[in-house]
This record gives sequence, structure tokens and C-alpha cells, in this order.
Amino acid sequence: MHNLLLVKAFEKAKKQEQEKGIKKPSDHSLAKIISEFISNEKTAIGEKRLSQYYKSALNKTEDINIPQLGVILGLCNFLGYDSYEDFIENNRKKDKKENNILFFFQSQKIKISISIIVLAVIFIIVSINQQRWMVWKDNHYIEVKFDTEKFNVEQLKLYKEDRIKYFRKVEVDCNTQFFNESGNVKIWYGKNHKKELEYFTDLGLHPETGKSLNPITKYMIKKYICKSY
Repeated sequence: MHNLLLVKAFEKAKKQEQEKGIKKPSDHSLAKIISEFISNEKTAIGEKRLSQYYKSALNKTEDINIPQLGVILGLCNFLGYDSYEDFIENNRKKDKKENNILFFFQSQKIKISISIIVLAVIFIIVSINQQRWMVWKDNHYIEVKFDTEKFNVEQLKLYKEDRIKYFRKVEVDCNTQFFNESGNVKIWYGKNHKKELEYFTDLGLHPETGKSLNPITKYMIKKYICKSY
């Protein structure tokens, strides 16, 4: 599963870069993004080593085995999973569902062109949904109309309901609940353009810099927020 973990991490990094307007980010630049994220958790792995792992995973020349547990957890956190076990469980469910669908089509001897399916899905989505937009205002996202006279193109983001509902910038102190009862993270952090730490209620990208937010850790809390934590 380390192969899949690496591939999905690079896919997510690539998607983030493309959302920022970088159409064809290099594998090295993607490895650097992931490396910087993992290094924030006091576990380090260089972008060169990550690139080598990724190349082997794509070529399927070998089953990748990442020996550092911290790196494995860092990759899982980058993908939004709380643990490696959580990653395995979620992807097994997806594989099982995909296999069930494949079995159904094979058993019914249905042969449908993939290109036709893709075109049909795109047509349905475009027909049903009109494109919606949002911008960051103060400490949260708000829905707006596409207006380049009122907003810069960089400000306009594709509308995401979960960002509108759950993503907020918050002030934190010693009384903040950083983890839920199960120990899962409730606060993420990142630096703004002034290199100041800011805190948010969900994972994702920093609204100003576009960089991935990091899940809060006890180390970060004690160093920057509450020395008595």
C-alpha cells in the first residue's frame, strides 16, 4: 500500500498546483511540496528521495517500503487521513466498491466505451450545475458572482460547499480545543504572506498563499500558543 500512498500524495500535490494555475508541475516541485509538509512534523525526507519512491511506484518495478513511520504518517496526514490504518481501510472500501461494479458489468456482458461514458457524465454535470464562485473575506469564504471588475482572478475560487460551511480562520489560546475526544485534529495552521502563523478549522489550502495547511501538533501548541499546554 506504500505505492498507492505515494501516488495519491503526488496526485493531490499536482491538483493543488493546477488549481493555482500551474498546468504541468514537475515531479520534483511536487516532491518538494510534500517534503516541506512532512518536515513540519519533525520528520524529514528529501524531495530527491520522494521523487525516487514515486518513480518506482509509477513504474511498478518494486513494492515500495518506506521504513520511516513518521514519513508514512506524514503522507497520510497530507492526504487528510488520521493514520495509516485509516488510509488502508478507506482505500480497501473503494477497491471493494470498484470491484463490485466491475463484476456487475462483466457478468452482464455490457461493453460501453469509456469515452462515451466520460462525455455523458460531463454533459450531465454541465447541464445540471451552473458554475459557482466564492472569495475569501476576513475569516471565511462567501459565495459571489464571477466579477473580474470587483474581484481579482486570483481571489475567485470554485465554489465548495464544505469550505463555505466549515472553513474558518480562528484565534487560538490555551482554552482552545485542538483535538476531539478521539484525539483527532480540529485545528490546522499555516503562514500568511507576512510569515505570521494563522489557524483554521479544517484542512485545505491557506486562502492567501495557496499552500497546504498543517494539522496542529502538541509541539506547535506548546511552542507558539500555550507554553503550559
